[in-house]
Amino acid sequence: MRRYLAVATALGLAVVGLGASTANGASGRIVQTASGTVQGVVKSNYRVFNGIPYAAPPVGTLRWKNPQPAASWQGTRDASKPGADCVQTAVAWRPAPASTNEDCLNLNVWAPKSGKAKPVAVWFHGGGSINGAGRDFEPVDMVTKGDLLVVTVNYRLGALGYLTIPQLDAEGASGNYGLLDQVQALRWVHDNIARFGGDPSRVMIAGQSAGASGVCGLLASPKAAGLFSTAVIESSSCAVNTRASAQERNAGFVTALGCSADVVACLRSKSPAEIINAQQKAGTWGRVIQPGVLPVAPREAFATGAFNRVPVLLGAVQNEGRAAVYEQNDLINQPVTAASYVASITAQYGAKAADVLARYPVDKYESPGAALAAVATDSGNACAAPVNASALTSTVPAYVYEFRDETAPLRPYELVPSSFSLATQHSAELPYLWGSNTMTPLTKQQQKLSSAMIAYWAQFARTGSLDPKGLPPVPRFQQTNQRIVAFDPDGPRITDDMTSNHQCSFWAHTNA
Repeated sequence: MRRYLAVATALGLAVVGLGASTANGASGRIVQTASGTVQGVVKSNYRVFNGIPYAAPPVGTLRWKNPQPAASWQGTRDASKPGADCVQTAVAWRPAPASTNEDCLNLNVWAPKSGKAKPVAVWFHGGGSINGAGRDFEPVDMVTKGDLLVVTVNYRLGALGYLTIPQLDAEGASGNYGLLDQVQALRWVHDNIARFGGDPSRVMIAGQSAGASGVCGLLASPKAAGLFSTAVIESSSCAVNTRASAQERNAGFVTALGCSADVVACLRSKSPAEIINAQQKAGTWGRVIQPGVLPVAPREAFATGAFNRVPVLLGAVQNEGRAAVYEQNDLINQPVTAASYVASITAQYGAKAADVLARYPVDKYESPGAALAAVATDSGNACAAPVNASALTSTVPAYVYEFRDETAPLRPYELVPSSFSLATQHSAELPYLWGSNTMTPLTKQQQKLSSAMIAYWAQFARTGSLDPKGLPPVPRFQQTNQRIVAFDPDGPRITDDMTSNHQCSFWAHTNA
C-alpha cells in the first residue's frame, strides 16, 4: 500500500482516507454532480447511473473540436437508462442498431451500495475505433465481487473521432478527438467520482482491443497526466498511425464526401449518415501522432520512459485471431481454403511468405482457417504483450496475463458453424471480467475462474500489484524472467511459456 500511495502522490492525485465517508448521495439513488443532480437505479447490491454527460455535445461548430465541459442543468436528471451511442453502423457482433446521434459523450457509473471510498475502474470499450458503446457491458460482478466502482464510457468513433487532415490542422492539430474524449471523461471522474462513493486517488483505466489502444494512448499522452494510477491493456499492440500516412488516406474520405472547397465548413455540413457512408469507402480511424496530445507512439514512449508512469497490466487471449478469421470467412459461408490461406500469407508477407508457411503449414492445423488464425494471433497481440511489457518494466511494475479457458462461451452472433474451434478468441475474456453478452451463461467452473480474474483486477486497482489473497501472486515481468499468469479452465497459474508458445522470436525477426 505504501508503494501505491507513493505513486499516487507523485502523480499529484489527492490521497483521501481509504474507507472514509464520501459526499452525501454516495449510497443512494440521487447524487449531486458538479453539473447537476442525477437519479439512478438502486438494485439489491449495487447502484447504476446511466447516460451522464461528461462533455458538451460535439455538434455544429464543435464537430471535430476538442471536447468541452458539459453544461449544467436544473432539476434532477433521469439516469435510469443509457444515453445515445456514438455515431456508428450496425454490425453482426454487436446486438444494437446503428446510431446517427452525435450527442453521445456520456458515461455510466456502476457503484457498490456502500458509501465508503472505493477504487475506481474506468472501462473503455473496443470495436475497432468505429463501433461499440459503454452500455455494451454490465460490470455487476466487478462491482459486487471486486468491490470496485466501475465507469463505462462512450467516446467519438470513426471519422468523427479520428479524422486528421491539413484543413483541420489549420484550426489546431487534428486526429485524436476520441482520445481527448477519454481524457475529458477522466477529468469528470477526478472531479465527481467521490460523490458516488469512489476514490479519485485510485483510478484504474482499462480497455480491450480499440479501447486498450486508447489506454496505450492515455499512458503516452501528457494530457492525461495525473488522472489515473494504474492501467490495464487487454488485447492491443499499442500501434498508432503516423500523421503523414493517416492524412494521405483520409484525403479519400474528404473526396468521398464531395468537399473540395471550404473543406471544413463542407465537412461540418454533412449529416452523420453521409459521414458513415464516406468513412466506409476511405480513410483510417484510430489514434495518430499529434504534438502535445500523443507526441510519440506508445511503444517509443514506453522504451524511453516518457509516459505517465503507473503500474501496467497487459495481456491477450490465447487465440486472438480466430474471431477475425471467422467473421471474415466462416460467418459469410466462405471458409478459408488451403489455396486462399497460401494466397493470403503470400499477399501479406511477400518475400517472407515461404518462411511463414514453413512455420505454419496448413496440414498442422484442423483447417486452413485455423492456420490463418494462428498466424494472426502470433504475429499480433500475443507477442505484442511481452514486447510492450519488456519496454515498460525498466521504469514501472508491469505484469502480463494470458486467458486460456478453451471452454469460454461463444458470443451471441456466432450462429454460423465454424470450420475451426473458436475457443479463446478475441474478446473471450470480457464476460469473465466486464459482463459482456454470451450465447450461454458461464458455468460454475467458469464463474470460479471469473471470480479469480476479478480478484486480480480489483487488487491491481487497489494497490498496483497482483497478489490477491488466496491466489498465486504474479511476479513483475522481466526480460530475463518472463513469468506471466495464465488463466486456465481450472484456475490461474504462473508460467513462462507465452513467448515460446507463440513463436515470438520468429515474429520479432519477421515483422522487423
